[in-house]
Amino acid sequence: MSKENYLSRIEEEDSSARIEGLSENKTLYVDQFTADVTFENRGLAMEEVEEDGQKRGVYPRSMKEVFAYYKPKVEVDFAGDGGESKKEVLNFNEMKDFDINNGKGNLVTNSPFLSDLRSKKDNCETVQKQIEKNARLREILKDAEARGELKALLESILVELNESNK
Repeated sequence: MSKENYLSRIEEEDSSARIEGLSENKTLYVDQFTADVTFENRGLAMEEVEEDGQKRGVYPRSMKEVFAYYKPKVEVDFAGDGGESKKEVLNFNEMKDFDINNGKGNLVTNSPFLSDLRSKKDNCETVQKQIEKNARLREILKDAEARGELKALLESILVELNESNK
């Protein structure tokens, strides 16, 4: 009797374990997030203990233990507004730290650069909604002269606010 091996989708008679495939609505992302783990020291044993005269490994029993032992992190180069490179180290302490969730997940929250970017995006969306709701503002923005006057007014308000915060 042959068993199906889900890793290769090939039927093998000697396949000892059935590995379940990912469902269609799941994504598997594989990358190395631990620079200190190499091919030579890739074992999952957190430590070796001697038991009955034999050395055996103590293995993580939960995802929490895996994250605590390996402390996965990755260094990322973000491109700033002016094209400058901004380096940041993203640390992962639990599976939720990989979550984006439309800009509200832990990946964005735990990153100062991504949080700042999300804040700027939210501000732009707020301004866009105000423009869509306000017919008078839309008319001002259509006229070049009126748009210039509005810009000058907003810049003077910004200067005044900055001076009052000093």
